[in-house]
Amino acid sequence: MSGGEAWDRGIARISFKRGVGLTLLLLTLVTIATHEAWVLRPKDPQWVHLAPVRWWLAPHILASAIALIVGALQFSSTLRRRSAKWHRGLGRTYALASIVASMLALYIVLSFEAPFNRWVMGTMAGLWLVTTLFAWMAARNRNFAQHRLWMGRSYCLAFTFVGTRFLPDMVFPGMDYFNMTGLYWLLIVASLLLPDLVLGGRALLPGGAQRREI
Repeated sequence: MSGGEAWDRGIARISFKRGVGLTLLLLTLVTIATHEAWVLRPKDPQWVHLAPVRWWLAPHILASAIALIVGALQFSSTLRRRSAKWHRGLGRTYALASIVASMLALYIVLSFEAPFNRWVMGTMAGLWLVTTLFAWMAARNRNFAQHRLWMGRSYCLAFTFVGTRFLPDMVFPGMDYFNMTGLYWLLIVASLLLPDLVLGGRALLPGGAQRREI
């Protein structure tokens, strides 16, 4: 491969990553604005329905929003190269917000959610907590390959907050309870597998291992 081709491919990769990051950020902001803006309206009818969990739900939503927005910035290779200090600071912010949000979600699910919803929603919250802790432990041990993998899983699980709201509204309107439950499980599985495919997918292609060793 010539130097010009390598340059063009590198530019295309950076542009693609930025496009994906901006799309995820836009979907997050739209979801927060359309689904969770009631938190800022004290007289919204949602408060009556969710009164038993209001003191737990509001900080959960705030921490989730912080994690989603800050986490998207952590995938910027440009930010990592230009300011490792900012990258580490944002990483700590993401980890703290994710731990708070996932622990609050676990408490809300186990204490207030209907029994038939506890398994899928509790699994989602529990895996978000575990993957975030593993990502933090890997970074502390300077195992950055594992850190990126667990960070990817953690953020994908965080992004289910968007997926479980955006997809039923825009892609599959009118989903019933059983299909919604299936969507939750599908997003959980995808969250655990997608980072492996993105980070190590080339190894699955013919000759992928040899190309990686070169």
